[in-house]
Amino acid sequence: MTILFGHPTGGPFSYHAALAHFEAGRLEAFCVPWLPSAQAVGLLAQVGTVWPTAKRLTRREFPPLAAAPKIQGRLGEYRRLLIRALGRGDESLSYEANDWLMRTMRRECRRAAVTAVHSYEDCSLWQFTEAKERGKACIYDMPIGYYSAWQKILPELSRRYADWMPAAGLPSSRYVRPEQKRQEMDLADLVLAPSAFVADTIREYLPAKKVALAPYAVDTRTWVPTAKQAPAEDAPKAKMTFLFVGQCSIRKGTPLLLEAWNAAGLKNAKLRLVGPWDLSDQKQKSLPPGAEWIAPVSRDLLREYYRDADVFVFPTFFEGRALVIGEALASGLPVLTTRASGADDLIDDTCGRIMPTGDLEALVECLRWFDRNRTQMSAMSRAARAQAEHCDWANYRRCVSEAVAPFV
Repeated sequence: MTILFGHPTGGPFSYHAALAHFEAGRLEAFCVPWLPSAQAVGLLAQVGTVWPTAKRLTRREFPPLAAAPKIQGRLGEYRRLLIRALGRGDESLSYEANDWLMRTMRRECRRAAVTAVHSYEDCSLWQFTEAKERGKACIYDMPIGYYSAWQKILPELSRRYADWMPAAGLPSSRYVRPEQKRQEMDLADLVLAPSAFVADTIREYLPAKKVALAPYAVDTRTWVPTAKQAPAEDAPKAKMTFLFVGQCSIRKGTPLLLEAWNAAGLKNAKLRLVGPWDLSDQKQKSLPPGAEWIAPVSRDLLREYYRDADVFVFPTFFEGRALVIGEALASGLPVLTTRASGADDLIDDTCGRIMPTGDLEALVECLRWFDRNRTQMSAMSRAARAQAEHCDWANYRRCVSEAVAPFV
């Protein structure tokens, strides 16, 4: 009795989900386009001196799964990587990877030993349909809130931030498959949710659906803080840095943040936005005073931005469980965010603030509170790190393993 598991790209939470099944002796195979070997990573690191994309690909290595059974689609993934490296890629490439995964898992789930299939939103329909016909369980992983809940709030956000829209429209609206999402959810015997926020978005529409929590974690060895001295009461104020990391988009609250930053009028502070810009080009060219935007950077440089900051701010409207919040906490940053981040269980008054989602006045006041209470940042930094240390991947794997056990 085994689980066929798959993900269309790979990444921390999917690697640890696969590892949970592998550790439990239940993994039939991990279907993933490419999980590079140690030898491949060594070659990529060398090539990375002249091709930075190659160095970023070294993050795909995950030694604990080196001996795990895998089914890979390397040629298709190499092609997609090349297209992206040439600057010609768009979201259609992601859906191409999704289709590869569904096609592969549909074929492989016919193995006699497989009693359950486990895969993710947008890439589960074909194998779930096949599995149901063969009496096998379907485990559905939801890395973000249920799409019907997002559709409910998107029209209002689109009206509220109409002048922030990119000229070509929202990228995610071009290829999204709402009917497929609905069918996948209907076929699922169990839904794994990374946060209470995600679980609530599912139960709002499907109150009888079986949902289990498996909170994402953070690698506290990769993300580490630097010692920061608390300023003396009478010391001149150093410039305070607020940091946002992620896609600069309507969904993640970037327009709200920039409006609040302008309204807060902080005289000795700066706001740094790091990540892809998916808003109007004109807005990017007219940022408010003290705000700067930086295109995506390497993980090494991102670590430096975390360490250089004083407060992490992430006023998102809709997430799953934002991994950047775990990175920020592990880096010793107090966090200002919303419940929609999916990480509100990690934040209390000792290490940050949870603000009402979409509340401009509350965000302005929170920014000002941190500015007024700079002497508390050192203690809040220590509390942030302590919270991150309780948020480990071993707990995530245990949650996944316990949740799926009845279906194998």
